[in-house]
Amino acid sequence: MSRSERLALAACAIASLVLRSIAFFHYRFDSDEPQHLHVAWGWTAGLVQYRDYFDNHAPLFHILSAPLLAILGERSTILFYMRAAMLPLFLIVIFCTYLLAKRLYSERIALWSAVLLSLFPPFFLKSLEYRTDNLWTALWMVALVVLISRPPAAPRWFIAGLILGTAMTVSMKTTLLLITLAGAGVITRWVIGDKTRFVVPAIAAACGFVIMPAIVAGYFIAAGASPRLVYCVFTFNAALERVRPHITIERFLWPFAIAAIVFLARRYRHSEMRRMFCAVALAVFCVTLLAFWILISPRDMLPIMPIGAMFLVAAFERFDDRVFTCSITAVVFIVSLFYYANRFQNHTEQFVTMMNQVLRLTRPGEPLMDIKGETIYRPRPFYYIFELITRSEIDNGFIRDTVPEAVVAARCHVAQADGTMFPPRGRAFLNANFMDLGRLRASGQWIQPDGTFSIAVPGPYVAVNERGEASGSLDGSTYPGARELAAGTHRFVRAENERIAVIWARAFERGFSPFHLQDRNFRYRARHSHSKQYR
Repeated sequence: MSRSERLALAACAIASLVLRSIAFFHYRFDSDEPQHLHVAWGWTAGLVQYRDYFDNHAPLFHILSAPLLAILGERSTILFYMRAAMLPLFLIVIFCTYLLAKRLYSERIALWSAVLLSLFPPFFLKSLEYRTDNLWTALWMVALVVLISRPPAAPRWFIAGLILGTAMTVSMKTTLLLITLAGAGVITRWVIGDKTRFVVPAIAAACGFVIMPAIVAGYFIAAGASPRLVYCVFTFNAALERVRPHITIERFLWPFAIAAIVFLARRYRHSEMRRMFCAVALAVFCVTLLAFWILISPRDMLPIMPIGAMFLVAAFERFDDRVFTCSITAVVFIVSLFYYANRFQNHTEQFVTMMNQVLRLTRPGEPLMDIKGETIYRPRPFYYIFELITRSEIDNGFIRDTVPEAVVAARCHVAQADGTMFPPRGRAFLNANFMDLGRLRASGQWIQPDGTFSIAVPGPYVAVNERGEASGSLDGSTYPGARELAAGTHRFVRAENERIAVIWARAFERGFSPFHLQDRNFRYRARHSHSKQYR
């Protein structure tokens, strides 16, 4: 490498490091991040995933996260700490990319592949987040490096199988990786005409693969949670096909796409075997993902991005000025990062604000109705989370929207702020019986001009005005202060002509009031809504 190339490479690497440091604290939290952390919290609370609370992911990532979460305790900035735990996984993927490219090409291609991958916007942003896909991708890359090594001895295949089996307990999307490896192996060997026997290595890989799934399955069977595990991880996720019938077209075209891959592979049958294997694996992965995955997002492509980066840099070797081409590509990635990361402005404050309110408004063990577990540390009264699959199931009548009954049965007095992801019936119930406090809501209502109001969730309530606790008479007797109210209609006669709300007493005791919202972003909407309801 020339001095100018070393300088260009170092500049790109430093830019990647600086931008990652900024994005770590500024890039918005994806809704999946607190969802995964809520599942990890369940383990710290002595609950069993699937049996005691819902999740549609494989469990190992959450189990491994639980000890760190238990050590850190309840804090509003918890996701920054959990994002820090993703950095070693990011480094593993980068290092494995370097090793893979170095073994298949050269050190120069390996270095540029690692640096460009670290700047590629989808990989940069998704690898930053706290999510199962990062551990899944790291395990896949380690397994791929092991498999690419020579010779393909049985012990090495056993280790690769063990790693892939571990990946299966992290994400069921590992089935896609197994299809990719099997398809790429069969096509490559057939095209090149390799006569090497792989029976013993394949058996060794299978023996290694079943170990971790067997251990995890055994635990959940012993805990009495295996039926729920099967439902949440397999049945629930597969149910989306019932409302996405168009997927049949892609699956019909899949064999033709595989045939096209075989045709192209034959044209390059004189290529180095390991390079061809990786190229065919990339193609098989992409066409299988497009054909069989119903919901496709950038995180699903994480395992194949390192291979793509390697082939991209290898293709640049054909250009006369390779350094310039790689540098321009890095600049394009950096500019794209500024666009997709909203110029790296701080968008984490909203989540921290909400979590501060969660820790002030509720106590451990008190239920909180949120969308996907965003409030992390509190049990949810409704079993299902409200992501796209659940919403589709509810809209098509496969899952009942029993949010009102669940909230009342759990004596849940706190809910997340209104959002479109709440199901219609549950959303209407929460809007009618909970009052905005900022990023959260508490049970209660504005008192109507005739003095009436209704209580949906029984519990202690207090009447408040803009100055504090109100005075008057409640249900025909002098209002004594906080009082237990049963579900149903009540009447409050004002001592003064003023706007009054009846709200969960614990919220008022903990410093919350619908007259003094905790978040400016909700102030106008909430006041406008309250005044309209009051009139």
